[in-house]
Amino acid sequence: MAEYDLIIKVLVERYMDKIASFVRGVPVAVEQIEDKDKEAVAVQRTSDALVKVREDGYEYLMLVEFQARPDRKMARRLLEYTAMHHCRHEKPVYPVIINLTGGSLQDGWYTFECLDLTVVNFNYRQINLQDIAGRELLYRGPVGLLPLAPLMSHDEPPEKVLDKCARRLQSEVEAEDDRALLYLALAALASLKYPKDLILRVLEVSRLENIPLFDGIREEWEAKGRIEGKNEGKIEGMVEMLFDLVEARFGEVPDELRNRLVVLKGHEEIKRAMRKAISAETIEEYMARLEH
Repeated sequence: MAEYDLIIKVLVERYMDKIASFVRGVPVAVEQIEDKDKEAVAVQRTSDALVKVREDGYEYLMLVEFQARPDRKMARRLLEYTAMHHCRHEKPVYPVIINLTGGSLQDGWYTFECLDLTVVNFNYRQINLQDIAGRELLYRGPVGLLPLAPLMSHDEPPEKVLDKCARRLQSEVEAEDDRALLYLALAALASLKYPKDLILRVLEVSRLENIPLFDGIREEWEAKGRIEGKNEGKIEGMVEMLFDLVEARFGEVPDELRNRLVVLKGHEEIKRAMRKAISAETIEEYMARLEH
């Protein structure tokens, strides 16, 4: 997640008040905490966010960890961070995991026992962006959170979601620096869910190229796209060869068999289908072997 950590770090530094309000569902006031303790800095990831929050007269710390992929050890690490900050700042801590993609492998709590003792019973807030309807944020939510919108659930196609986000950033964010960073964050985080070529097609690449953080990203995406395109071309060619082989062995390929073969995707899968076609005596035997 290294390439996304820097993006998250920038969003946290500039828009943590919006993130905290999103987590709680109500407007809250936040205050940045500058922890100079070397131990604390050493164990925290750059995607961590720790702020002091005031909500209806109650003061606490909010610890947010953004997670790009499920991690079985995250709950234990969050427990470590929570205990560390609670002891250091002597304030209650509200721990949160925001899953940028997919769901979590945990259930929102972490416990362990030893003999007759429940030593730890740790609860934390868990937010899966894919389970949240994104329309409200897309059309009326704070622009500082718009880079998260593509990762949410939408009835509209990806092209429209990205285009709407870009238009809102262009029309509602006055500071050019803020607009550029949000535009880059939109492209980077959207790549966790959408194909890179779609992002490059919908968003104006010229706006991204002027941002130092974007250096090398487009080249990497385009290189991956070329590799994927080449692989797809090889697969299509192997499927055509398979059809030619089956026709040479058994004559015209019936629609039922054609429908089975056209969905083959992996090289090894197609090779196995070719070997079965060579060894089968009849088309009926071949179709039966494909079942297994």
